[in-house]
Amino acid sequence: MSESCRLGGDLPPEFARPVIDRTRPIRFRLNGRPVSGFEGDTVLSALLANGIHTAGRYGEDVIALDEHTAPPIVLEGNENRPDLTMPMALCPASDGASFVSVGPRRTVTKTLLARFLPRRKDTLGLLYSTGSAAPGGWIDTEATRRITADVAIVGGGVAGLSAALAAARKGLRVCLVEKDATLGGLSVFFGKAEGEPIPEDMIGDLASQIGESGLITLSLGTLAFDIANSAIEAVRVHKASGLPQPERLSVKADTIVLATGMVGRMPIFPGNRLPGVAEASAAWRLAARYNIWPGENAHIHSVTNVGYRMALLGAASGKSILRTSDPRIDPQTRFIEFCKAYGYRLGWGMGIGSVAQARGKGLNVHLANAENGTPENEAIACDRLIVSGGWQPDLDLWLKASGPVRWDGNAQALVADGSLDGVVLAGSVAGYLSLGGCVAHGKAALETAIDGQARPVADPRIDPIFDTPDGPLLVSPPDRNNGAFVAPGASRTIAAPITRGWQRPQPPASGPLAGPLTALDVVGEIVTQRLDPAFAPALCAERCILPRALEKTANAAPLPTHVPEGMPLYLDHRFGANQMQWTLTPAEHRRFDPGCLVFANTDNRSPLEAIGVVLADERGKVRALLGPLGMSTGDTVFIRDGLTVLAARLEQPL
Repeated sequence: MSESCRLGGDLPPEFARPVIDRTRPIRFRLNGRPVSGFEGDTVLSALLANGIHTAGRYGEDVIALDEHTAPPIVLEGNENRPDLTMPMALCPASDGASFVSVGPRRTVTKTLLARFLPRRKDTLGLLYSTGSAAPGGWIDTEATRRITADVAIVGGGVAGLSAALAAARKGLRVCLVEKDATLGGLSVFFGKAEGEPIPEDMIGDLASQIGESGLITLSLGTLAFDIANSAIEAVRVHKASGLPQPERLSVKADTIVLATGMVGRMPIFPGNRLPGVAEASAAWRLAARYNIWPGENAHIHSVTNVGYRMALLGAASGKSILRTSDPRIDPQTRFIEFCKAYGYRLGWGMGIGSVAQARGKGLNVHLANAENGTPENEAIACDRLIVSGGWQPDLDLWLKASGPVRWDGNAQALVADGSLDGVVLAGSVAGYLSLGGCVAHGKAALETAIDGQARPVADPRIDPIFDTPDGPLLVSPPDRNNGAFVAPGASRTIAAPITRGWQRPQPPASGPLAGPLTALDVVGEIVTQRLDPAFAPALCAERCILPRALEKTANAAPLPTHVPEGMPLYLDHRFGANQMQWTLTPAEHRRFDPGCLVFANTDNRSPLEAIGVVLADERGKVRALLGPLGMSTGDTVFIRDGLTVLAARLEQPL
């Protein structure tokens, strides 16, 4: 296959230093299909460079190939070895290798006619049971390499580098884990603000000091996916005898610094996960790291100021920018002024109404008035839609470490709320936005982790007169043709019409949330008014988890010799030796399923804090198993059913 999606010619400085080596071409196979690339490519970047931009289908929706949908892969012959699966986005594209994808099954050709028609070359042809590919077997395997350090840092942006240097200057051993193949994070993407150093210069200076310290171990191209028992669990892929192999790492440290930065949000509109629709920071990474920019033209939609940089960089790379749109009214930023100088057609007060695949190739983008949802008459035909929908602190590992969060309505984001023993946040994940603020906070966060003393850090911002604040995450009415997904990688779409405008969508009827969630999933549920923000902290604590496989316990306790009638075996002595069955009368008439937990007050929500459990609902009375309470008939307890808490009166012991 030809690499039709690579940038060529004279490129802007940001795109002129990719990690690929164009003088060293390679070829490999995925599921029997030949793919070409260059040394430095990952399997995912090589696929995208060859124009394979579709993962397959989720239900009736065609979904793009990206980091959310890219399935785990193994070398051919290892299909039954989950411990040898590798993330496609991290696996080096190795010359002569033959890979097989695992997880989503491939489409089966059902008709005789379809078997004789040429197969589409732009898709992996996979069928997804959820909105993203499940993680590989690495999440359930034991670490093959264990590292002990004084400080472990996740994130190689300026905050993480600053924290690493601060620790090394104290004589502490540091292990820094970074998912990308390069350092710097998104600092270069956000560009230089007045009075700040050039991001590339700052990153280069910090990186050179890292190399000279002698106490800092860097692990690039390494995905940290969990925190447990004061250790970062991670996976990387390295080459052995010319072929890639996964390596499970466990980095144990007294102090863990999360400098994970921010992730881009996707506005919620029909077709927001179609091939050709890209979130701005993800599009920038592909262009900067691998020189990938599909298509010859693009439409840029942004509710942020930095999103306009993709118009400038695209034009400087020889791409045609057809138009930009922004739901804000008359936004001000230096990037917009640059766009005006290029003569781009700018559209204020306009949101994305919907996006559909064109009959030939590319997309048809339908704009709509951001205030009342009135659609424009003509669709914009383009090869690519690049969208900047705002930012969410990347709290994935914070949540998996049981870090508390709250909903910030002004920023429309989940933010950390409180502290966590042995784990601190640094830089933009903690709310710092300026380059200088992130560097200073990286050092301050490390100091605070050591001595517990909070340190004020300046975070200078451009005056709103000159730099309009980012706009809200918008929701447009769904249609019958394409799903409007609540987040990148999400399984949930808006299924019912929204009848009043963009800012206040009516909550549609929807089934219950299922499976593990991400912070972006929770944000999407809130902005579509399907989740009360007050319940977000509890939902995150319960559902932002790894989907680990359940295994039978080897040293299970012996079965009890006697179990009271009507009670499952596993509940014997669950709430102590003197537990009793009670009848309860709920304050409101409703049915409670067996398994709902009972708590002493409304503040408690952890299963470890439960004082009992519902056994049965019997004609308006609830039979529950409760531990020794120190309570009597007439006292009040609280039954939690999902996100709902209801008071219940103690009636009598049984």
